[in-house]
Amino acid sequence: MWFRNLQIYRITGGNITPNSFEEALSQHALQACMQMEMQSRGWLPPRDEQTNFVLAFGQHWLIALGVEKKLLPAAVINQHAKTRIANIEQMQGYKAGKKQVRDIKESTIIELLPRAFAQRHKTYAWIDAVNNRLILDTASANKAEEFIDALLKTMQGITLAPLDTKISPSTAMTRWLTGDDLPSIFTVDRDCELQGMNDEKETIKYTCHVLDAEETGRHIRAGKKAIKLAMTWDSKISFVLHDNLQLRRIAPQDILKESAESAEELFVSDFTIMSGELSQLITDVIDALGGED
Repeated sequence: MWFRNLQIYRITGGNITPNSFEEALSQHALQACMQMEMQSRGWLPPRDEQTNFVLAFGQHWLIALGVEKKLLPAAVINQHAKTRIANIEQMQGYKAGKKQVRDIKESTIIELLPRAFAQRHKTYAWIDAVNNRLILDTASANKAEEFIDALLKTMQGITLAPLDTKISPSTAMTRWLTGDDLPSIFTVDRDCELQGMNDEKETIKYTCHVLDAEETGRHIRAGKKAIKLAMTWDSKISFVLHDNLQLRRIAPQDILKESAESAEELFVSDFTIMSGELSQLITDVIDALGGED
């Protein structure tokens, strides 16, 4: 498996081991939503074929948070509530007030909940115990916040901080696009996004376009900054660096693909290669941004 989007946190405290993780996560496993619950969350084995909540490969561990949500679209709620409101208004002979409408909608939700379908999704995280990092595979700020909240409640004593660097990604990307030297292990690809720094935040996007320093420099001198830049690391992995230090659209090149005889071997091979390569990629990105702050 390969993570496609990276949100990176520094593990700043806590004595954690695979065994302590396994014990804590197993005590907070995902349970199905009760009849009157809209959502349930808890930990799941990263692989459906296994029962372990932590898959440890040396000093790299994989965990997964599961969230089950009832699917109850607003349109369905409104349709049922509208019918009930019309019937009540006909019976009482006058229009329903705001509080009455609100109460009817709430009772409609309660009535429909037991019949709603439930949908599950997993958010994966990888613990790099060598570098004390937690890496989430999501581009969603809400999912990241949900994951961190669940982890802190589950693992007592662990403390985390978002990764931060001495040079902001936006500052560095802007410099690279105006001709400043990029560390030799990186190359700039053909996608980027420039955004104005005024209230209107006018935006220019380049897609599959050769990024000429003179052309992009002209926009930067006019008051824009880089907020996204597509890059390749060590001719092995392409990605898009964002101004919030997220790495998205992770794509390993063909050189990293290996064949395996079984699904289990492929999983182990993928995770071992991924954790080793992405760990070094993250380190090199941090170094290119002046080190951790």
